[in-house]
Amino acid sequence: MDRQGSISPVRPSSAPRNQNATSRRRTSITTWLRWSYLISATLPLAIVGTILVGVLFNVERRHAYSSQQAVADQIASNVSTFLYDLEQLLLRASFDLHPEMPGPYLDATTRRLADSSPDLRALLIVDTTGTQVASAVSSVLAGRIEPAPGDAALFHKAYTLGQGGRTPIQMGADGNPYFQVVLPIRNQYSVLVGAMSAEVSATRINQILQLAVQGNTKVAFLIDPQHTLMLTSRLQGWQPSRDMSILFAEQDTVGEYTGANGEQMVGARSLISPVTPASWSVVVEQPAAEFLTEVFRSAILLTSVVGVVGLLAMGWAFYQAGRIVRPLRTLAEGAHELGAGHLEHRMLVPTRDELGHLADTFNQMAERLQASLQEIADQNESLRHGLILARDIQMGLMPSSPPWKSELLTVYARSLPASEVGGDFYTYMALPGGRAAVAIGDISGKGVAAALLMALTSSTLESQAQMLERPGEMLDALHEALRLRLQANQMNAALLIAIYDPSAQQMVIANAGMIAPLLIHTLSDGGSECSFLDVCGLPIGTALPAHYTNLQVDLAPGDTMIFMSDGIVEAHNRNGEMYGFERLEALVSSLPRSLTVAEIVRQIIDAVLRFTDGAEPHDDITILVSRCAFDPTTYEVPTLVEQAKARW
Repeated sequence: MDRQGSISPVRPSSAPRNQNATSRRRTSITTWLRWSYLISATLPLAIVGTILVGVLFNVERRHAYSSQQAVADQIASNVSTFLYDLEQLLLRASFDLHPEMPGPYLDATTRRLADSSPDLRALLIVDTTGTQVASAVSSVLAGRIEPAPGDAALFHKAYTLGQGGRTPIQMGADGNPYFQVVLPIRNQYSVLVGAMSAEVSATRINQILQLAVQGNTKVAFLIDPQHTLMLTSRLQGWQPSRDMSILFAEQDTVGEYTGANGEQMVGARSLISPVTPASWSVVVEQPAAEFLTEVFRSAILLTSVVGVVGLLAMGWAFYQAGRIVRPLRTLAEGAHELGAGHLEHRMLVPTRDELGHLADTFNQMAERLQASLQEIADQNESLRHGLILARDIQMGLMPSSPPWKSELLTVYARSLPASEVGGDFYTYMALPGGRAAVAIGDISGKGVAAALLMALTSSTLESQAQMLERPGEMLDALHEALRLRLQANQMNAALLIAIYDPSAQQMVIANAGMIAPLLIHTLSDGGSECSFLDVCGLPIGTALPAHYTNLQVDLAPGDTMIFMSDGIVEAHNRNGEMYGFERLEALVSSLPRSLTVAEIVRQIIDAVLRFTDGAEPHDDITILVSRCAFDPTTYEVPTLVEQAKARW
C-alpha cells in the first residue's frame, strides 16, 4: 500500500525479501510500542507511588512525633499544675508567717503549715538578714529528717528582690527525692520581711512520670537546665543519653538521637511552666525501632500495592501493544499529513476493527475540516467587511466640525479605537443663547457592545442637551435614563460635558467618571500655565447614588482646554509602563503656544503612539481640544433663526 492508499502488485521474486523486511519492521515497532506502554504506564505509577510512600512515611512519622510530644506536654502540664497548686498554698500561708512575730506563735504557725500538705517535708523561715527565725518538720517525718539548709542565693533573691525559685531535685537522707521551693514573705503592706524555704517531696512527680508511660516501652524523666537527670520513670538499669542537643534546638522539641546504650531513640521535650532559664524539662523517649513500627508497616503495605498495580499495568501494556501495532504506521503517516495541513490526504486501513474505524473517522474529519475552514474563511471575510462598515458608521456619528462659527470656540477632536469598533466618542452641540457644548465619553469595555451603548448614550445626550441648561443636570438626566440598561449589561458610561457661554466668558463643566480636563491658561506676560481641573463624579450607570456638580471656569482669549479619555494616560509600552499624568503634563507644558488645536491633538497622539512602540492598545484613545479665540466685546447673541440653522 503506497502513501495514497493504493495496493501495489507484488512480484513473486521479491516476496520473501519483502515479507522478511515487514516482519523485522513489525517486530521493531512491537518492541518499541511495548516499551513505550511499559514506561508510560509504570513510570508515572512508580513516581506517584514513590511520592505517596514518602508522603505517607513523613505523615505517619509526624503523627508519631506529635503523639510523643503530646505525652511529654501532658506530663509537663501535670507537673506544672502540681507545682502551681503547691506554690499557691505556700503563698497564701506566707501572710501568716512574719519573721517579726513572737517566737512561739511563729513556730506553731510553721508546724501547722508543714502538716497542711502530704507533699511538704519541712519548712524554714528567715528574716531579711538571712537569719533563720523558725523551722518545722512534717509530723509524719518528725525524728527521721532534719530541715535541709535553704539555698543561700535563692533566699537572697527572695527577701531582697521578691523573686521565688526552686532547687534541683535531690535524694534525701531517708532515701526519698525532694526539692526546695523558696518564696518571699511580705507583710500586710506588701513590704518584704523575709523568705521561706519549703522542702517538697518529689514522690508525686515520680508517680506522674510512671503513670504517663505505664504499659509501654517509653521512658519519662525530668532534667534540670544543665540536662542533669533528676527523676525517671525507670527504676533501674537505665541511663539518659549523653547528647540530647537536638531536643534543645531553637525550634525543635522532638527528634532522634543515640541513647546511652547506643540504640537509636526518639525523644520529645516539654518545659515545665513557668518558663524561665531555670525551668525543668520533661523528656519522653522510646526506641526508634519500636516507635516507627507502624510507620514502616504502612509504608511497606503501600509499596506492595504500588508494585502489584505496576505488574498489572506492565501485562496490560504488552497485551495492548500486540493488538495495535499493525495499522499504526498508516495512522501515524496520515496524522502527520493532516497535521501538516494536507487535508486532502486520506487514510486507507484494510482492517475493520477499532483502528479501521479510527482511520475512517480521520478521513471524515479531514473532509469536514476542509468544509469548515472554507466556511470560516467566508464568515471571517463577511465579518471583516461588517466591522469595517460598523467602524465607518461609528466614526461618522462623531462630528468632523462644530455647528458654530470657529471664531466662537475653536475645537478639534480625534478618536482611535483599540479594536475595529470602540466605546469612546465625542460630540459638539450648539445650544440656545449662542452657547457651545462639547462632550467626550468612554463606555466600559470594547468592541461591538461598547459601540452600541456609545451610540445610545450619544443620542440620549443630544436630546437632553436641548432641554436642560447646565451640564450637571444633563448628567443627572442621563443617569436616570440609562441606569437600568447599563446595569443590566454590567457596564457603565463615563461622560464629561462642557458648555461654553461666550457672553460670560465662562465654561461650565460636569464630569461623570472621565479624566479631569487639562487647562492651559494664558498669562498676562505672554506665558502660560497648565493644570488639571478638580471636577469629578461617578460614571453613569453605577449602582451608587449619583449627583453631578458643575464647575465654572473663567476663560480668557487663548485659553485652551484638553479633554481626553483614560486611554491616553493608561497607554502601555512593551515593558508594561503606563504613559501617566506626569508625562502628559510635561508634554503639554513643552508645546509652543502658537500651535493650533488640531496640531495639539496630533502632537499628543503622536507622543503616546511613540511611547507604546507598537504595543497592543490597552484602551480606546480619544482627545478633544478647545480654545477660546474670540473678542467678547464684539460678541452678539445669535437670533433664533441663526441658532436653528447652526443646530441643523
